[in-house]
Amino acid sequence: MTATKRIKSGIIFTLALLLTAGAIAAALILPEKLIRSEATAEIGHVSAVPTAYYAGPSEAVVKNASRQLTEEQRLSLIYGDWESTISPASESERSLSEYEAVHLQFPIVSEYQHWYTWNAVSYKAVDTTFRTYAAIFWKCTFTKYDGSETYVFYITEGGTLLDEKKLPEGL
Repeated sequence: MTATKRIKSGIIFTLALLLTAGAIAAALILPEKLIRSEATAEIGHVSAVPTAYYAGPSEAVVKNASRQLTEEQRLSLIYGDWESTISPASESERSLSEYEAVHLQFPIVSEYQHWYTWNAVSYKAVDTTFRTYAAIFWKCTFTKYDGSETYVFYITEGGTLLDEKKLPEGL
């Protein structure tokens, strides 16, 4: 091997060694510098938390807390004595099916003169302070087979008939 070839291969080896050492040094140093610069950029910066993060108590918490209410407290929620909002209740929030709610106070009679069609809609009254307590109630509508008579009544899931005059308008 000639002297010039040896010098060329020495230079190439040295350059390769320097490039490798530089790549290793960059891989070790650059992530720390990047993380440190991002962290210092966010120090002292305050931003508003999106309202979606304040979802309130979960459905399981509400169900458990609501089971501990007395019937009188449920009525206070429904009638608005205890500050509350009323909205439709989902199937997972209630403990009765439509059929069970309708037949709490109105058993089906098979005689022809008592044939009715029925419809049941569930509502929940939720306290406005912590949104932790809920009372479920039903609006049950019965229509005689020929449409000549219609009966509407409101009932709690515990079987208590509600006074329609005390309920908020629009239900």
